Amino acid sequence: MSRMFDRAKSSAVSALRWSEKYTKTDMVYLAQGGFWLIARQVGAIIISLGLAVFFGHFATQDTYGNYKYIIDVSFLLTTISLSGLTTAVTRAAARGDGGGLRQGFTLSMRWSWGIILIGFITSLYYFYLGNNFVGIGLALAAATLPLISGLSLYDSFLIGLKEFRLSSLYSIGSLAFTALSLIATLLFVSQRAIVLVAVYFITNLMTDALWYILSLRKAQNASQDPEMLHYGFHLSLMGVIGTIADKIDSIIVFSLLGPAQLAVYLYAIAIPEQIKGLLKNIGTLGTPAFARRSLSEIKSNIWNRILLLSLGTLGVMCVYALMTPFIFKIFFPVYISSIPYSQIYAFSIVFSGIVPIMSIFQAHKNVRELYIVSNVGPILLIIIFPIFTAYWGISGAIISQVVYRFVTTSVAIFLFLRLKQL
Repeated sequence: MSRMFDRAKSSAVSALRWSEKYTKTDMVYLAQGGFWLIARQVGAIIISLGLAVFFGHFATQDTYGNYKYIIDVSFLLTTISLSGLTTAVTRAAARGDGGGLRQGFTLSMRWSWGIILIGFITSLYYFYLGNNFVGIGLALAAATLPLISGLSLYDSFLIGLKEFRLSSLYSIGSLAFTALSLIATLLFVSQRAIVLVAVYFITNLMTDALWYILSLRKAQNASQDPEMLHYGFHLSLMGVIGTIADKIDSIIVFSLLGPAQLAVYLYAIAIPEQIKGLLKNIGTLGTPAFARRSLSEIKSNIWNRILLLSLGTLGVMCVYALMTPFIFKIFFPVYISSIPYSQIYAFSIVFSGIVPIMSIFQAHKNVRELYIVSNVGPILLIIIFPIFTAYWGISGAIISQVVYRFVTTSVAIFLFLRLKQL
């Protein structure tokens, strides 16, 4: 049996090596790491869809909209912390700095005072206005997010070490524990949105603490990256606008259209966003590899990768658009009105084919390019999203997302072409 397995493994490796002359990519590395990252995303999709089904059947649209609103508003607080440490820790681990995880956690906690201060001040403000729901939600976020942000760096550390298996298993474990806790709360405890928010934050804190402690054992040395604070600060600063843009959709739709329409919008983008997560895994795989290769090596085959990735994504999105009516009728019958919005939004994911370019910028510390890409598109989205949503409702919200992704893709390609000429 073992000989048969060895022969099958040898044949698979040979086939992957043969394919490299067409893909211009280390296919063995991609298969080894990619398997676990794809398994991670598939697990995330299954868990997220399962949770969405339960919310769709056991919670009202208002409850779900309010729950998601508080989660998204709370995560805006991370814009005043060192959120860019995720990439900095991955880079440090990939370069052999075993003390990078402890260093990242220390820096994260040291720079979390903004979350605590602004979070509690804003919470008190909402209590003063009589909005206890938002006040309690922000207080919970201020109390837990600093620890969650620091402890969750374990994932970046494992990715930098190419421990994709552990990273994936830990991530799936966290998602499953949180989802099961939310489902149990919905079924047996309470359907109040604020109770669900508390369960979300507490379960994430518990699992992140466990995985952080276990990940520390993977450190081979105690060396630290002297550039981590500087690089993490730049990445955090350039990510402020992007984080705001990433969460502004929920806030604007909630404010202009109400929690029920926010639920319709979120269900429309849910599955395409999960598929986009698969593409992010390409960037996750690429960052450690790109960090050890020169730009001239990377330039020789990057466009083949981007073309293959974009065409593959387009094919998947076409299939999804055709299947959308059946998926929603079976799993989300309450959200049938989300179908046309979801079909349109799906094709914006094709523009995510530029993830290898972003990984190159990050791996080679092309700070100027990262600043531009991280701000031009998000600033545009912040401007047009409320305008389009106010005039055309959810249709306007979806169209603004398509425009945003097209502009971001165009800017990234333009900057990379200029980088190649330097």
